Formats: sequence, structure tokens, C-alpha cells
Amino acid sequence: MSTRRWDPVRDLLTLQERMNRLFEESLSRGRPQEPAVDSSAWSPLADVYETPDSFVVLMEIPGLSEEDVDVDVEADQITLRGERRMTSQARPESFHRMERSYGHFSRTFRFDAEVDPADVKAHFRDGLLRLDLRKATPRGTWRSRGESFE
Repeated sequence: MSTRRWDPVRDLLTLQERMNRLFEESLSRGRPQEPAVDSSAWSPLADVYETPDSFVVLMEIPGLSEEDVDVDVEADQITLRGERRMTSQARPESFHRMERSYGHFSRTFRFDAEVDPADVKAHFRDGLLRLDLRKATPRGTWRSRGESFE
């Protein structure tokens, strides 16, 4: 029988992560168009903002490479999935403190307008993934030098 050390900080961080998920789930219930937060092992932090021509997603994923993340763009939403694996050969029961989260993640963000899946630019550096998603131009619309013609 192995003895596992009680780590109140780890337990507190786990509780905080669960409360964050619960809070996000309760907010998403008020917006039926938003997908519910899934029960992934961890949820990377992200900023999402809009520019006149695109939406930008900045996601913190330290310890992952570009190959560890799948990006799926559909109409007015983007889904990012991946997994952070433990790199240490140490077994979890041998840790004195374990604060980093591991496992699968999945994040979906919905936008106010459709994006062009063929025009997504990704930049990954120092554990920060930046996605620039150009807004789709409505069919029948032609733009030239700031002018629009229907």
C-alpha cells in the first residue's frame, strides 16, 4: 500500500478549477447557442477579441507544440483540442507538490459573424498560440478600398 501525501494547495487548485468550470457551465445555460463546457482534464486560459476584419484567439498552452493542438473552424465557431502529457518519469504518488494540470482539453469559442476557414493564420511561440480568423465576406458583396457594393 502506498501512502500519498496530502497537499492542501493541490486540493485547493483542483477545487478552484472545478468551480471555474461550474461557473462557466452556469453562464452557458443562459445562452443556448453556446456549447456546454465539457469535462476536460484542464482548460487553458484564452483571450478572444475582435478587430474590424478578424477575430483573434490567444491561448496559453505551455509545454505543448503545434502538433499537439487540433484546430477545427466551422462557420461562426472554432474548437481547439489537445493534450498535455507528463514529461517527467516520476510517478504521481512520488510528487510532493503537483500544481500543473495534465490531460486532454477542448475549448470552443463562438463568434458574432462567420469566419473564413480557408483564411486562418496561426502563430505559436513560447507557449502562446495566436489564431487570426478573418471574417467571411457575405456572398454578393465586393469590397475595394474600403467601399462596399452589394
